Amino acid sequence: MGYEFDWSVVSQYGSWIVTGVELTILVSIVSMALSMVWALVVAYLRMSRVRPVRTIAAFYIAVVRAIPTLVFILWAYYGVTVVTGINIPPVQAGILVLTVQYAGWLAEVYRSGIQAVDKGQAEAAHATGMSPIQTFLTVTGPQAWRIILPAMGNMFIAMLKDSSLISVIGVGELMRETELAVSLTFRPFELYTVASLIYIVLTLGLSRVVAALESRYRTDALGKRRFKTLPTPMPTAA
Repeated sequence: MGYEFDWSVVSQYGSWIVTGVELTILVSIVSMALSMVWALVVAYLRMSRVRPVRTIAAFYIAVVRAIPTLVFILWAYYGVTVVTGINIPPVQAGILVLTVQYAGWLAEVYRSGIQAVDKGQAEAAHATGMSPIQTFLTVTGPQAWRIILPAMGNMFIAMLKDSSLISVIGVGELMRETELAVSLTFRPFELYTVASLIYIVLTLGLSRVVAALESRYRTDALGKRRFKTLPTPMPTAA
């Protein structure tokens, strides 16, 4: 082949790569946290009894899920500036796009999880005087969480990988820093290989965390069911 490997470029530009990893993780965490909150609002609007509200929420979900992430990023960064004259900083634009788009996917995940919980439990909670927020926090939410946790973990992994797309608008995350190092060293194989390995480590680590959470909630739920089914001891004679 004639290609001479030079892995020293990895250590030479290691600080760039570390900076990119830090920003990648930060953008992913912030975007996921915001999308989880916004998705919950959209999910409840999607389940609203008011038809116009339900229709608007469904339209929002359909539109944001139909737009390719790369196109969405370019439009949010360049298009908004052209149309409104408002300059959105690259990092904020990337977070905004990931939040808005993944909220559309998560809203449907939330909706399926919430609707999977027996309605009778929520009705019983309302009958005892609980507010809708109290009912969600103590009755519906914890049960729905166990249902949607695997899908939410997959969403986070996908968002972590999609964060690489914001490199096109100059955000110095892992992919952007790697591209800059490649342009200076002409060592694409070594640097892109390291970047790929870092993404693999991040996604595998996140998968293990999600699996551990699933196991924990599964064990807790099983313990509660067993506790509820324990036989009542017979009273003993005095």
